[in-house]
Amino acid sequence: MKFRTLVTLLGSGQLPVLLSLVRATRQHHRLAFLGASVSSGLLRHLAGGPRSLDGLATDLGVDPSMRAGLEAWLQVGVALGALRSTPAGYALRGYLARQLADPAHDAACALVQEVTHLHTALIAGAPQRLREARPFTLADQDADVIARSSRIAEPVICEALDTVLPAHGPARLLEIGCGTAAYIRHAAARNPDLTALGLELQPEVATLAAANVATWNLAHRVAIEAGDIRERRPEPVFDVATLHQNIYYFAVDERVGVLRHVGGFVKPGGRVLLTTFCQGGSAAVAVLNLWGAMTTGCGRLPTPAELVAQLQDAGFRDITHHRLIPGESFFAFVGTR
Repeated sequence: MKFRTLVTLLGSGQLPVLLSLVRATRQHHRLAFLGASVSSGLLRHLAGGPRSLDGLATDLGVDPSMRAGLEAWLQVGVALGALRSTPAGYALRGYLARQLADPAHDAACALVQEVTHLHTALIAGAPQRLREARPFTLADQDADVIARSSRIAEPVICEALDTVLPAHGPARLLEIGCGTAAYIRHAAARNPDLTALGLELQPEVATLAAANVATWNLAHRVAIEAGDIRERRPEPVFDVATLHQNIYYFAVDERVGVLRHVGGFVKPGGRVLLTTFCQGGSAAVAVLNLWGAMTTGCGRLPTPAELVAQLQDAGFRDITHHRLIPGESFFAFVGTR
């Protein structure tokens, strides 16, 4: 670039804008590549070490006519710092890529998939859908990915669960929206006398949860069913009912009725535990709020004071709430039947 051209760019103010855009674009492209690498299985295939181009073509089921396209895609990963090209083949590069290749970080992998697929579609598609009065639906999300990514908050939710469940003695747990059944597994490990019913709205997630329960050898203590809690007849037979990260799956004006209905499943003196993100917090929480507000049958995130009032209106008493993650708007609410 000639000096005169540089001076012109500086004088016009374009250069700082372009440099800022280049940095933001690289971050966006890198996350998009990592999301695609998780979904395609590339990270899993590279977890054991370098793989040749031909080896990856076989691993990923690439048609032979698309070999050049595969190579170009892998070179994008190299340019973004997620891969490196070695004499032995392509290998992982960078802390995040290596960690996402570890099966222990499946929840983080699912979160990357959620951000690059669902969140992008939400943010980019919202203006047109608002003009057309065409909200999103639950079918627009990958239920398996959402169930897996929600486990990011598992440690703090398990901590909250421990405060309402006894460590021993007979106890019955109802989990509404059980996802992968990870929290039921924690409860069952904490109390060997506990039995549980996990109710999941989305059949494909219920199937995943039931398979997990069988794998964990808990089928004699835990039942998983697909269905909507609103369609079940209440019987006050449970000591604790829980709703984790799903109150926004109900419209705002329906929440008191839903919570009152949930109370019908809990014994007098039993408790309900509700964990949820609330208004405010990080950009990711703002996107979750957008999803709730833009999805048929769902609703925006509550405020803490609003949810306390809704629990009171639903007939619960001695309601408490506390922040589960410092600096983030993620709360646990507990009420007594």
